Amino acid sequence: MSSSKLKNEISVKLLDEPMSLKEIAQEMEIKEKKAYTLLKSMFNDERITSFKDEDGQRKYRLTEEETEKAVKRKERAEKKASKQT
Repeated sequence: MSSSKLKNEISVKLLDEPMSLKEIAQEMEIKEKKAYTLLKSMFNDERITSFKDEDGQRKYRLTEEETEKAVKRKERAEKKASKQT
């Protein structure tokens, strides 16, 4: 799968809740190194922001602009899936 598709998939997953690098890697079944590379690129493109939660673990969430785009992507994917069934 291409990097842009993986980044878009990460965006959709981050709609529900902020996630750590490890959680993203496990959820998407990719190596942590690949997840790190994708998150770094998204951070540099200002698609995501990072913060530390109460446990001191770094988590990632979408920027407002990216949230709007991710909602549209999710709707398109759900619409496409409903047509196929």
